Amino acid sequence: MNLRFSLKRVGAYVVDILLLFVILASAATVVEQSLRISPQTPRQVWLATVLSFSIPVWLYFTLADHSRSGATIGKKVFRLRVLRVPGSRLSLPRSFARTALKLLPWELAHLFGFALAAEVGAGVQAAGLIVANALVVIYLAVLLATGGRQSVHDLLVHTEVVSMVTLSGATTRVNDGTA
Repeated sequence: MNLRFSLKRVGAYVVDILLLFVILASAATVVEQSLRISPQTPRQVWLATVLSFSIPVWLYFTLADHSRSGATIGKKVFRLRVLRVPGSRLSLPRSFARTALKLLPWELAHLFGFALAAEVGAGVQAAGLIVANALVVIYLAVLLATGGRQSVHDLLVHTEVVSMVTLSGATTRVNDGTA
């Protein structure tokens, strides 16, 4: 188990989420104030969240992981990249599937926390939020068990995250003891 590599992956994700939150929350605030709109009901809050956060975040992760660098800004900071097993660039559909599975706990939390809040009872809402949080724990446990190379979303779509170093302008995959 490579705890250091696992922590680099978590760190990259935290960098991405913090960066996205600062940018997207600021943009959403400007739009809401400019248009004089403010979500009031749980469903309106959910819709605003989907439009202001979910869609841009899905696009960011999907397109960045599909890019030639195979890396989000957070991955670049930690010198990581995502590859298809056994080592090629991700196709756009594979990158989208990886993003969908990676963000599933986040979207379930939004769905049960906001969208369905008025539609389902407190018990169902709590159960949905518990499932979302349990998935996060499972994702982290799998990440630790694979030495940081793969989490649930990687295993399901046959991808892995690897360390990268730049030598003489060429990017090279580094084993980092996780293979």
